[in-house]
Amino acid sequence: MTEANPLPPGILQFPEGLPGFENLTEFVLLQDEELLPIVFLTSLGEPKICLPVMPVQRIRQDYRLEIEEPDRRVLLLREEPVVGRNVLCLAVLTLGDGLQPPTANLLAPIVVNVETWTAKQVIQLNSSYSTVEDVG
Repeated sequence: MTEANPLPPGILQFPEGLPGFENLTEFVLLQDEELLPIVFLTSLGEPKICLPVMPVQRIRQDYRLEIEEPDRRVLLLREEPVVGRNVLCLAVLTLGDGLQPPTANLLAPIVVNVETWTAKQVIQLNSSYSTVEDVG
């Protein structure tokens, strides 16, 4: 993954689905060069389900990802997760309406194992991150 093309090359498998969309397990990341670094997590089963996401490092360069063992098993991680090396970490965005600025959910990022393309939304249990971090 490079800055010019930050997307993994395949279908993301969410074994447990996403909260609220547990029956949707296959997604792709779609990009529009004009909107980078925002990309769109889009369901293959329900293309209308499309979430704007952004790499967490674009919001917080010092972002610390902590993944508990049950989540590591779901993600099929065999080693310590390192953002940018073996995992991609995406914040789900809430786009502003012109009056409110866009915000990012850093409390529950979408984590992708870049070796297997297995993904899960992971809640950061012991963190001070918020679901409404300003996107600067």
